Amino acid sequence: MLIEIERGRNQTLKQIRDLAARFGNQIEITEGTGVFDTIHVIGDTRGFSAREDYVRSLPGVRAFFHAASGYANIARTIRGKDGVAQRRDRRIVEVPGLDGKIRRIGSGKHMFIVGPDSPQTLEQTLAIARMARDVGERFGVLDRMILRGGAFKPRTRPNSWRGLGMKGIAMLDAAREESGIPYATEIMDLNRVEEIGTHADMLQIGTRNSQNFDLLESVGRFGKPVILKRGFGNEVEEWFYAAEYVANQGNLNIVLCERGMKTLFTKGGYCRNQPDLNAITFARKQTILPVIFDPSHVAGDFRIVAENLMASVAHMVDGTITETLHDESFRQEQLCDAAQALTMEAYASIVEAVLTYEEKVLPLVRKAVGDSSNGR
Repeated sequence: MLIEIERGRNQTLKQIRDLAARFGNQIEITEGTGVFDTIHVIGDTRGFSAREDYVRSLPGVRAFFHAASGYANIARTIRGKDGVAQRRDRRIVEVPGLDGKIRRIGSGKHMFIVGPDSPQTLEQTLAIARMARDVGERFGVLDRMILRGGAFKPRTRPNSWRGLGMKGIAMLDAAREESGIPYATEIMDLNRVEEIGTHADMLQIGTRNSQNFDLLESVGRFGKPVILKRGFGNEVEEWFYAAEYVANQGNLNIVLCERGMKTLFTKGGYCRNQPDLNAITFARKQTILPVIFDPSHVAGDFRIVAENLMASVAHMVDGTITETLHDESFRQEQLCDAAQALTMEAYASIVEAVLTYEEKVLPLVRKAVGDSSNGR
């Protein structure tokens, strides 16, 4: 829900803020280009919305907009009382690093989220972090690098590797301390959100928990940036509504992640999950949230990860999250998803390919589809 208000109307702003707090909502203020600013009321706004006439009567209020879909907080299209539709700008999710650089997901530049499937040893985890920093510095994209690693692993078989838990978190903490690069890690238990969230820079909701609504709400209340993977059997709108569970708790710092679907055609080495690249474009059009892609889980085989990653770039994805090895020899020791992990050496070549695409090809693609110059 959006309200346009004349700049400098401090008393009206206070009244709106107090009303929002009364109904458990939060507000964000975006400065406009003219004399009006935009107030975004975040959360379950049904109670606030019932006071629309009161809000409209306040001095300086120019307009009051509702979302044009059921996922009200994240919807790209809004409508005023006259029913005329308007498009909101897409959101930028910021993740600060210890190196003083802020990673801005959704800014129009591809974000490189990279790291081990799971931290198994401190040596492995630190080595990948150093390599990620080296790649970032070599190509001038350090402010676009984020580490990833699953300290807690949901697995189909109960006797499979489940991760090191908080010992793995300690390894990721050490990697961040040495490299300065922030990290994202998966959260599975709503009762551990605060414990893990005080360490991690981003929390990831995996495909198996994409409709664990209590967990989604708990992460939303905690307030850290969230990567929300699409459920492997979810329709796109179910993915959006899962994000709305997080947003309803006042947290709009959500990054959607497409990671492929289970279909009849994912057997026999063809691929691990069927990539739905059209979902990337649809999510960019229907929501304000950044959208990233997981080329590792759709492949299941490191030999086709690069092709999947580059295919997503053509859909103007906001970034990719890729599993990597620090050394090819470690593939035999990796306890989970070793077959789909790229070496960091190979990943460096992909970063170069993405940057070349951004410079040479992407402007022509944006021109062809009528997208804005910054991809928003």
